[in-house]
Amino acid sequence: MRLSELLNRNAITLRLKAQTKREALVELVEVLESAHGFNSQGEFLERVMRREAMMTTGIGNGVAIPHGNARSVDRMAAACAVSPQGLDFESEDGLPVHLFVLFVSPENATTVHVRVLANLSRLLKEESVRKTLREAKNSDAFLAALQSAESVYISS
Repeated sequence: MRLSELLNRNAITLRLKAQTKREALVELVEVLESAHGFNSQGEFLERVMRREAMMTTGIGNGVAIPHGNARSVDRMAAACAVSPQGLDFESEDGLPVHLFVLFVSPENATTVHVRVLANLSRLLKEESVRKTLREAKNSDAFLAALQSAESVYISS
């Protein structure tokens, strides 16, 4: 499963307002819930915060992939954000994060959840992909760039 299949144009924000890790997670969850019509009543945020407490999802190279499983979802969904100024996300390499991918999945979707994480890691290790996504002028351009990169780096 590809990230582009879990997104819609409303689930992409190119100007994350957050200044802190917690604010970023709150904002990302709000974007995800609004764009996909979910109302987890705090479950998404709680699950993602719990996951972050175990180990940061700031994987380095300016990327963070916060994620979690939730009872209140019946399908996988994602939201993406760009922080032009970057923010401290306690990343493994200590660098600020500019590109965020939040995704949630049903509790019983462990195998697909892991596959999506692997695909994301493969895709976002490419500097050219990260740069194109960071520089997208609007949500449609972001989605088009993502789909183009997925066709090159992820086998179907």
